[in-house]
Amino acid sequence: MFRIGIIGSDSSHASAFSKLANLPDENGSFLFPDVRVTHILGDTPLSAASVARDCRIPQVVEAVDEMYGKVDAVMILYRHGGLHCQSALPFLEQGIPVWIDKPVTIDPEECRTLIRLAKATNTLLAGGSTCRYCPDVLRLRNEFLRLRKDGTFVSGAFNFPGEIHSPYGGIYFYGGHGAEILTTIFGTDLRSIKADVHCDNLIALAKYDNFTVTVNFSEVPSFYAALYASSEVVWSGIDISGIYRIGFSRFVEALRRGAPLEPPENLLLPVRILNALERAIRDGEARL
Repeated sequence: MFRIGIIGSDSSHASAFSKLANLPDENGSFLFPDVRVTHILGDTPLSAASVARDCRIPQVVEAVDEMYGKVDAVMILYRHGGLHCQSALPFLEQGIPVWIDKPVTIDPEECRTLIRLAKATNTLLAGGSTCRYCPDVLRLRNEFLRLRKDGTFVSGAFNFPGEIHSPYGGIYFYGGHGAEILTTIFGTDLRSIKADVHCDNLIALAKYDNFTVTVNFSEVPSFYAALYASSEVVWSGIDISGIYRIGFSRFVEALRRGAPLEPPENLLLPVRILNALERAIRDGEARL
């Protein structure tokens, strides 16, 4: 049995992941019979107790050291990415696998520190936005690759929320989803980002070598993407309703294997993109 500790209880992700592990279906069967969330450390005692009650988590703790020797992995789910590195370090030092919610950090150097420590201790480190596993996002990636192979792709666009004034690190809080949707569909060789803020709405222009992608960080309930080619326009909604289950399943698979499914170095690029986006909001444009 893999015992998982949750760190951070205010995010809806704490309940979403815990329910996947701890609550049986209508037939009494568990989606992951060998996994349970057994401990939770909350942002506040009240929120921790609430999640524990709703998700059948047996132990609410008041400090991370109360989890040592009692959990086989942790998921760090604070809303503010500035809290993630300091929470992850003691577990990586002890060789306890760690999954970190988006944004993994709000400082690229902190992310590099986590990656170096995970490699030095040969410890599983994973996380980021589960939006990159969304079936619509993966289908759009395949369409993009087809159009690029045909030599007809011109540019792309999509929308996703991003709060530039969020108390949880500004654009870092929700922008991590947009950053990983961008790189999943259009690739990782991003060069620079331009940004414009008007009426508190952020629009970013992601520049690649031979094309650009417009990202509208609008606070709207539905998400869409378009791939513009000289031959056609591919248009699609982005339904993220199943991403918690997919993302948690991949973490469980990594735990069972005892090895990451993706290189931990992949965690750094979204943080670098958000760092460049923050600079572009201030200066107009920033290179990665």
